[in-house]
Amino acid sequence: KKMSLNLLKRELDRDLEEFEAKKQKKAERKEGKKIKNKKKGGGVGEKKNRFEFNDKDYSKEDDHTAECLKYLGVLDQKLEEVNTDKILQHSRKQKRQDKYTFDTSDVKKKEEASIFTDEDFAVVSK
Repeated sequence: KKMSLNLLKRELDRDLEEFEAKKQKKAERKEGKKIKNKKKGGGVGEKKNRFEFNDKDYSKEDDHTAECLKYLGVLDQKLEEVNTDKILQHSRKQKRQDKYTFDTSDVKKKEEASIFTDEDFAVVSK
């Protein structure tokens, strides 16, 4: 089957026109979708990153020591009449670091006192 050059050229032109028409229809549809999506709040080609990885390094902690010391110095200057001995004593008590001094006289009195009388001891000893 041999075709003439004119017939081939006509066939090629028709195919190109069909291809261009399809391409134009696709572009029009895409434009229509973009317009609709813009009204809704998004575009066809736009991807919204709804999920983001947390890249913060939690192994490193910020050092606020200098700031804290500066603020403590300011507070110390303003409040000179505060006695820290009571605060420290209370803190040690809470942490059970103080060695408590027990009153041994109360313990001895409890040891000497008995709920049994001498008569009870006499009955038991028989």
